[in-house]
Amino acid sequence: MHKREGMYLHFADGLVIDLSKERIQHLADEYWANPDKLPLHIRQDDAFKTCEICPLGGENVLCCAIKPLLPFLEEMDRFYSYDQVTAIYVKKEGLQYVSETTVQNALQYVTNMSIFEYCEGAKRYYIYFQGIEPFMDIIEARSRLLMNIYWLKKGDLDKVHSLLNEMRHDLTAISKNCIKRLRLLSKSDAFMNAYVRTQILTEVLVFDINAILEKYFKGKEDSEIS
Repeated sequence: MHKREGMYLHFADGLVIDLSKERIQHLADEYWANPDKLPLHIRQDDAFKTCEICPLGGENVLCCAIKPLLPFLEEMDRFYSYDQVTAIYVKKEGLQYVSETTVQNALQYVTNMSIFEYCEGAKRYYIYFQGIEPFMDIIEARSRLLMNIYWLKKGDLDKVHSLLNEMRHDLTAISKNCIKRLRLLSKSDAFMNAYVRTQILTEVLVFDINAILEKYFKGKEDSEIS
């Protein structure tokens, strides 16, 4: 264990949940193709259809954003979002990070994957979230996101603000739709709150960009001096 890229959750009762990227992809495809695991009443429910921002909107297809969550919903029904867990995150290069955290924080790894790697309407935002790692606090993540956007838009503030507005709108819509589906599938609030955390990250970007980054780097400078 802990050799493949992804997240591993160790609970106090000895349960270990393997959320490695490879396993998520394999199980997601298995569930998606198996009518016993994804019953007809779910496949036909309007809540599971694509939303207004999807390029496949209007077609009779299921939303892909829910796909990587399906194999783990039953296991997650045993836990609440605030339950404690030891989470081990393994990067592609093999570097490991360990954190004592809440289930909702750890599961953000999966919900981010559902948004930026599976959702057809949000894949285009994936590049702006490079370098934002699990367990990163909101201030660090927010600053990294802003710097990525600023750099990739070559400092054009009109384009930066336009992208931020689009991103806030789309990620809010995706999160709300995914939470609506989860209410039909799961009793646990863990995945729901994980989506909310990603949405919050974009909501805080409404503030002044220069002020956010100035405060961030001032904090870095002060910590180095001390």
